[in-house]
Amino acid sequence: MKTTIEKLIFPESIKTKLKMKVSQGNLKVEYISGHIIKFNKTNLSIMDPHKIIISNNKATFVALLYEDIEKIYLPRENAIISFTKYISIINTMNKN
Repeated sequence: MKTTIEKLIFPESIKTKLKMKVSQGNLKVEYISGHIIKFNKTNLSIMDPHKIIISNNKATFVALLYEDIEKIYLPRENAIISFTKYISIINTMNKN
């Protein structure tokens, strides 16, 4: 079965919000664009979400971003949180 992979563009609004609201002193922030994988000659597709990887000397924090940019999925905690709560967690991580 043949597939087509379509690269998604990471939302600039998220990058801008994070730069404005998070003091990135000792944090390394990496943005990875998502993909849509389409199975040719079917109506099936899979979405690989955007990823935000934040790390400091002690920990790495991965968050997934789907179409709703106001909600962030945390795979390690299996939780969906608001963007505001996400900012709060990152700022706490930056203090440690």
